[in-house]
Amino acid sequence: MSGHMDFVVLGQQIVNGLVNGMAYVLIATGLTLIFGVLRIVNFAHGEFYMLGAFITYYIITLMGVDYIWAAAIATVVVAGLGILANVLFFWPLRKEHEFTILLSSLGLALLLTNGGEVIFGADPKYIPSPFSEEIVELGDIFVTQQRVLVFGVGVVVLVALYYFIKNSTMGKMMRATAQNPEGAALTGINIRKVHAVTFLLACGLAALAGALVGPTAMIFPTVGSWAVLKGFIVVIMGGLGSIPGALVGGLLLGVIESLGGGYISLGFAEAIGYAIIIVVLLWRPQGLFGVARKA
Repeated sequence: MSGHMDFVVLGQQIVNGLVNGMAYVLIATGLTLIFGVLRIVNFAHGEFYMLGAFITYYIITLMGVDYIWAAAIATVVVAGLGILANVLFFWPLRKEHEFTILLSSLGLALLLTNGGEVIFGADPKYIPSPFSEEIVELGDIFVTQQRVLVFGVGVVVLVALYYFIKNSTMGKMMRATAQNPEGAALTGINIRKVHAVTFLLACGLAALAGALVGPTAMIFPTVGSWAVLKGFIVVIMGGLGSIPGALVGGLLLGVIESLGGGYISLGFAEAIGYAIIIVVLLWRPQGLFGVARKA
């Protein structure tokens, strides 16, 4: 009996970890997309996660819109804000030093965080979702419908993104830009449009993650710093610019954190991400799926 219970607890921890990991994947995929295509490290990425969560919350509470529609609207709105951020903060600096762009993204992150505290207030809020209280039974393992939704939507979105980048005309333009921006421009590819679409997709993914994960935890204006930290851990683990790396890295981080928190301590679960970064950078600096740059 004891062995069966141990197996159930282990299964529960792994399922919880996979769901948390899929949330990390959605955040990290946007980060790795921007870096992979545009070579931009966007420190403000977590704030788009925060905006996605808060816009979903206010659409539901102020307008009475259904949760699914509210999440979809918030994703579209924040994707549009991503294009605006590109126009105002990133596109004008595209020819500047990488450090200048990095500082610009850090300034945007501070602007959005402090603006969020002024507009939304500092008090934590909870996104109401009809799926939060409903339980799905997987044998002896229990998970809420909301967490199943996080995982299911994550899988669908990643498959759709993969086929978009692989097969669509814009996807091929993004891949060409990632390989050689100057060469892509010379062949007639509209680099400005590639920038806009990349930010649209990346910020939309971050907002979708915020809308999906929001009902499973409290949201507050500084939650973006948590989101971007998890995103960077996953991106470094999987490899900068690698979407398969983001998928594997995110799920792996989620499961390791869940097992560490369940069997060791919650404090260890919070520290494990930093330990992983150190180990990966020492052992394989380009990440699990990254390609080492030639000197």
